[in-house]
Amino acid sequence: MSIVRKSTRVLVALMVTLAVAGAGSALGQVTGLYYQETEKNGRIYVFNTPERAKSFATSGDMGTSITLIGRGPNGETIVGENDTAIDLYLFKHNLPGYERQTPPPPQPVVPSTLKVADGELKFGLLLQSWYFADDTAGASNTFRLRRAEIKLSGKITPSWGFEVKLDPVKSQDFASGKDSKLLQDLAVSYIGLKGHEFSLGQKKITFTEEGLRASSELDFAERSQVVRAVSDRRETGLFYRGEFSPVVSALASVTNGTAANVADDSNDTLVTSARLDFKPATTLLLGVSGSSSAGETQDHLGRTRFAAHVRFDDPSLPVALRAEFVKATDEQLGKADLNRDGFYGTILYNFTPQWQIGVRYDVLDKNTNAHGNKIKTLTAGIHYLVKGTNVDVKLDWFQVKEDGRTLGGVLDERFNLAILAAQVAF
Repeated sequence: MSIVRKSTRVLVALMVTLAVAGAGSALGQVTGLYYQETEKNGRIYVFNTPERAKSFATSGDMGTSITLIGRGPNGETIVGENDTAIDLYLFKHNLPGYERQTPPPPQPVVPSTLKVADGELKFGLLLQSWYFADDTAGASNTFRLRRAEIKLSGKITPSWGFEVKLDPVKSQDFASGKDSKLLQDLAVSYIGLKGHEFSLGQKKITFTEEGLRASSELDFAERSQVVRAVSDRRETGLFYRGEFSPVVSALASVTNGTAANVADDSNDTLVTSARLDFKPATTLLLGVSGSSSAGETQDHLGRTRFAAHVRFDDPSLPVALRAEFVKATDEQLGKADLNRDGFYGTILYNFTPQWQIGVRYDVLDKNTNAHGNKIKTLTAGIHYLVKGTNVDVKLDWFQVKEDGRTLGGVLDERFNLAILAAQVAF
């Protein structure tokens, strides 16, 4: 019993000694927490990390802190490094605690990718509805479902992926050569080499900047005339995408030269297309693209394409610029080659984060070897960006002058179009 009593006295004495030493020191270790307080210019500065205390002693800068006005023992202002430092000070000086601002509840995290078996699946959607008006006599002014793109993409293994895109509002037209089929894209891809992707399937050929831009990211309701005439084309083949550095990237495709979803026996000649982009600054994109074929269809008629583009986007500025020049040559059976060229230039101005105005001027010369074959289009629009391009409403007006256009045997070269377009995309 005497041994127990003696041990108890020693333990109590040790605890009292520690308590007295801790209460009398401005620099101590309280339950493993660093603590220091310093008075300066009528304020009391409190720290619970040695790094911040040392930084303050050197620079006099408190940095991010919590301030309690008039909460000191004599009405001083308390400046604490953080909540813990404030709590230690109030406890040490037997002062009432302070009410913290209740933090907002955590927001639920919505996954962008679903785990499926050993792989992952992403779902994308683009919906566009239009009201289309044409002031040409006898033309239809009507509502239109423009796009309803449903995209599934993902990975089966870390090195192998896939994508498929359908558009149910497209007509089932398998012969006209137009991009009007339900199946848009389909590809199996190898992504095992970092920064590079190889795909086999059906996608857009790698030609022009605006033609390869996703429909949800278009500046206006529709692409420029020149790009729609010579690009914006899907074919079946092999596709490559690569990032060589933050400054240089490239795309390439080797395809069969026939329209999407069309199978025939003339695919013995391939179409080679490529695009090279340079990004000398984070806000500026410069690039060139080209496409060539030695001969397509059963008549083996060749085609060549060349384009150059520039794009400026700076999030800190309200202005964005785009421009592109395109030149095309197509062989014709029993006739001279058809040469076409054109360009477009776009200026966009955001006068608020959600409201944007834009102007585009584009020219398509349908035959540069003959006079009077140009289509000139001036486009002006006002756009309400509810959530960027994910949710927006566009009202675009198109003034078109088409050389030689007749209506009922009468020359009618000028006409106006208007599109009211609503879009949701994710």
